[in-house]
Amino acid sequence: MPGAPLVYATLGTAVNTRTEILEAFVEALRDEHVNLVVTVGRDGSPDRFCPQPPNVRIERYIPQTLLFPRCDLVISHGGSNTMLAALAHGLPQVMVPIAADQPDNAARCTAAGVARVVPLADATPASIREAALAVLGDPSYRQRAERVRDEMAALGGPDETVALLERLARDRAPIFARR
Repeated sequence: MPGAPLVYATLGTAVNTRTEILEAFVEALRDEHVNLVVTVGRDGSPDRFCPQPPNVRIERYIPQTLLFPRCDLVISHGGSNTMLAALAHGLPQVMVPIAADQPDNAARCTAAGVARVVPLADATPASIREAALAVLGDPSYRQRAERVRDEMAALGGPDETVALLERLARDRAPIFARR
């Protein structure tokens, strides 16, 4: 749909077998004024989902590097890879944490004001829709996500990391601030 926000929904590579959550993502937004892209994983089947309206695209895999520059919102489980990649692009998020690092990632993103969390026990199409529309409708989520993106970009890259590690090994003293 021209002019509609692009929302990307995924459960990453480790928990994408939770098709009931992916179905809730689709049901939540399929009838909203958004373009929704959902990835179901390399072993998932897009055919499992009933025919969708033209604003919904369900695929096994699409590189996030192709989607994120065009996205307005990311809905996920809050896994580290998806979360960090979205933040690196300044994208606000809706998270439905399931396990492992995801609850902590979700709590940190909520505290930073870049995400809304829908607890797994409350993850219904209605609650996901409410969270997604709230984030899309409040520009402060995007502004804070862009601030985090800028802070991440200002961090040193691999060369600086190697230099800090070499300094730590040489001096055998903690490094508290950049010099």
